[in-house]
Amino acid sequence: MLRITFTPQDLARTRIAATWGPLGETLHALTTLQQPHSRALFGAWRHKVHAQSPARVHPASSLFRETVLDLFTVTGAASSVEEGIEALRAAPAERLRAELEGAVEARARYSRCTGPWAGVAWGDRTHDRKDREELLALLQDVHRVAVAPHWQQVLPRLRAEQTTHALRLAQDGPEAMLAALPPEFRWKPPTLEIGRGALTGTVDLEGRGLLLVPSAFCQTRPISYTDPVDDQAPVLLFLPVMRGVSDAATLLTTSRHGIDSALSALLGRTRARTLHAIGDGACTTGQLAERLRASLPTASEQASVLRKAGLITTTRRGSAVLHTLTPLGSALLNGQHFPT
Repeated sequence: MLRITFTPQDLARTRIAATWGPLGETLHALTTLQQPHSRALFGAWRHKVHAQSPARVHPASSLFRETVLDLFTVTGAASSVEEGIEALRAAPAERLRAELEGAVEARARYSRCTGPWAGVAWGDRTHDRKDREELLALLQDVHRVAVAPHWQQVLPRLRAEQTTHALRLAQDGPEAMLAALPPEFRWKPPTLEIGRGALTGTVDLEGRGLLLVPSAFCQTRPISYTDPVDDQAPVLLFLPVMRGVSDAATLLTTSRHGIDSALSALLGRTRARTLHAIGDGACTTGQLAERLRASLPTASEQASVLRKAGLITTTRRGSAVLHTLTPLGSALLNGQHFPT
């Protein structure tokens, strides 16, 4: 169990982001690939990734067997895998060495394991450029097979998760948002408890605040990450959004080729664009108008048509309304077939 203790200043600085980006998801994927307890959710995905990437046999994979190595604060939230790779390539040797040393300490603190850690047995990621490039090549290969084919489905789900919690944060405050997190997160003021079990880690935020980041491929026990360079940066904690086999079926199933053109033929170009825009994450009418680069009346009209067709739902949140995909809309957008 992880316990995170908040002060009033920490609560005021607590935020939720949409995603750490495709490289962040790749780092999580490398860990989840090696976790047998996630077989029900990730079994078919794991089989495909192992068949098409070197992740199973590459010695660098041992760096990610546990959640202790923090490359997340090294790369930052990168919007593309290329951006994240370049940030990791440019990271100072001393920063990577400090993260590896911190991983050994975190492993002992969180897992009470003092035996050799396989992660330190491979290469010299800090000073040997060839070893670092080999690590980057592994990350690119795993991203190509494990994350990229599903990113079109994953990103809208991550944005929808952010929207849900951000609205509650804005309307009801940080404690209400923390109390409404999934069941494995338990808000017992002034402490957020995460996970189960006798082994306990305790984190005092010390005025930094907390940044929650939804993740599709994070399925391991919770660990928080702290930026050692920026002492004002919030502590980073990932929020798994894959909570059942239906999530896995939706997020880890690739779309049919040509679905975009077929969708436009069925709905018309403007309504297809509107459905795509709402699929990028639940949004208000104003946000929808911005995504479409259209007027408010146009966005409202298109949303009304999709709502009458059963492809979206619209719910009121305070003075605004929030548009989200229905299961039918999601299935249509992702090219899924219905039984006949």
